[in-house]
Amino acid sequence: MPDKVLASLEPQIVWSIFEEITKIPRPSKKEEKIRSWIKIWAKENKIKVKEDRVGNLLLSKKVSTGKEKSPTLVFQGHLDMVCQTAPDSKADCEKDSLIILTDGKLVYAEGTSLGADNGIGIVLGLAALIDEELEHGPLEVLLTVDEETGMTGALRMKKGFFTGDYLLNLDSEVLGEITISSAGGGDTILTIPVEKISVKGWKGIRLEISELLGGHSGMEIDKRRLNAIKVGVDALTKVQDYLEKQEEKNAKLLLSNISGGTVLNAIPGEFTCDFLVPKGNKAMVLKVLNHWKRTAGSMMKEFEPKIKIEISEIKLKDAKGFSAEQTADICSLISELHHGVISMSSEIEGLVQTSNNLAVVKTLADRVEISVSTRSSVDEKLNEAREKIKILGESLGAEVSLTETYPGWKPDLDSPFLKMVKENYEEVLGKEVKLEALHAGLECGMFLKLNPKLSVSSIGPTIKNVHTTEEYVEVESVAIIWEVVKKIIGSMENIAQQ
Repeated sequence: MPDKVLASLEPQIVWSIFEEITKIPRPSKKEEKIRSWIKIWAKENKIKVKEDRVGNLLLSKKVSTGKEKSPTLVFQGHLDMVCQTAPDSKADCEKDSLIILTDGKLVYAEGTSLGADNGIGIVLGLAALIDEELEHGPLEVLLTVDEETGMTGALRMKKGFFTGDYLLNLDSEVLGEITISSAGGGDTILTIPVEKISVKGWKGIRLEISELLGGHSGMEIDKRRLNAIKVGVDALTKVQDYLEKQEEKNAKLLLSNISGGTVLNAIPGEFTCDFLVPKGNKAMVLKVLNHWKRTAGSMMKEFEPKIKIEISEIKLKDAKGFSAEQTADICSLISELHHGVISMSSEIEGLVQTSNNLAVVKTLADRVEISVSTRSSVDEKLNEAREKIKILGESLGAEVSLTETYPGWKPDLDSPFLKMVKENYEEVLGKEVKLEALHAGLECGMFLKLNPKLSVSSIGPTIKNVHTTEEYVEVESVAIIWEVVKKIIGSMENIAQQ
């Protein structure tokens, strides 16, 4: 394999930097290595850089001669990526360099997510700072931390960290579209205390569900993709229904371990559960599960063609599980938690207004944690959806913690900056560019709180299957967006005259 996998791709000024950052692990909340690399890179390229107390970076460059009257343009992206690894891969994108590949048309990673979200945004900004052919006014590149798991970098940023009144977010993912609005959101963590008890004469069974499509919980929540956690608990419910009909008093299902999903903003594609049943019920329970697999599995393939369901017996040295009551509470809570679209926008056709992503369930030493991510373009509906989760959780004995919400971003269709971005984009693309509102969350709403005078637009190349191991970016679309970026830089002095 050549040292530079992307050396044949254009624009090389962009792809060479992207290849470098794919060598640096940058999961959310662990951006220390990428921050260090960027600070060294900035010093080597004589770019001014500052860092705030949260870890956000701001890079800036001197104005080109003759461009002193241009207003400051801020390019913005986020440093972290969603790290996902295929079940059959030994790669670990939280710790190791990515294995990147290209066929000349697409760039992707072997066995992991690619991190084009938002790696491409990062490198477009950096490339703009070092392109010697560009004549430009004041340029700032704002790079935030922890966008993917709570937007804490943007939420904790202090007023005045960046100075420009015009901000181009580079975190959109469809060529030919300008994002003009995005949803707000917040997460809810439900904790059920558990204590394992020993039982004799019970047998262990493992249920594993994998290879669901998953995907971005903002972009794909309305695409009828199944949630592996929901699918798994549906199977457990079938077993519970069977056992309840038995005459034996101890015919119960006891959970021993339950886990699914990895991050808050990805639809869960995997689920694993170990549970115990009395020895005398084991054979029939396996029959119930296999019948469910045949019937439900065949129907699910319409939406999840690659779904894999494995049912197996497991040997346990010590048979220990949660109590029947704790098991019932966990299964009931997961079953009753809403996943998917709650409502559609009444103003914009086809736009999801409010949704829940039942994102992660994990078993810890003394508790089971269930995490739900809620999004909405209407603050009242966001709070209402989270309150319903809280009420449900508390009714089933869960401790409920609600994280800080992040604001949505409302469109400003009269913005001269938006008009300029659109005109330049269409000139490069050679056709009309669409204005789109997203159900996904962008950080723009937080920057507008810091500077109400800020004008904001968002663009990006075509990136597919973000937050999954099938993520890829279209090479040609990156070249087009780079040309758009350069034209916007060159047009900033026109904004000053309006």
